[in-house]
Amino acid sequence: MILIELFLVFAKIGLIGFGGGYSILTIIQRELTQRGWIGIQEFSDIAAISQITPGPIAVNAATYVGYRIGGFWGSVVATLGVSVPSFVLVILVAHFILKFKTSSVVESCMKGIRPVTVAFIASAAIFFALESFINLQAPLLVNWGPFVIFVGAILAAVFTKIHVILIVLIAMGAGLILC
Repeated sequence: MILIELFLVFAKIGLIGFGGGYSILTIIQRELTQRGWIGIQEFSDIAAISQITPGPIAVNAATYVGYRIGGFWGSVVATLGVSVPSFVLVILVAHFILKFKTSSVVESCMKGIRPVTVAFIASAAIFFALESFINLQAPLLVNWGPFVIFVGAILAAVFTKIHVILIVLIAMGAGLILC
């Protein structure tokens, strides 16, 4: 029974997860925490690990949560659940976009989807900022360690040519010291 539920939850995520990646994180978080499958802190950890491992964030998160909830077959079912709807939708959309690519209706629809994707990404960023920087038990306290790492990573990414992997490794070391 849990395998069917895992498949359906992740199929729903795969079906409505426009924009993929960061834009889908809010949807995943809501679906998983509302069911009590994982807590907020564990979700933050899953998202962080999913970002630094190869592959799409949603697939990595589905594989991890599926394994945690249903073992090996749970990971297989959850991964298929999040992947199959997207795969089918991409094939259908690609067919119709190629067929109607000069249509003003298609162009207008795409212009409507872009801001929603940005909103989902912003929602995920706000969630992680609050989770990382604010002590939720005492909201007036700011966790300065993660904030310093965040600012340092932004500055390094924007103003230097340091490779992203090296920035992540430095941030991990800083986390050991500051957090």
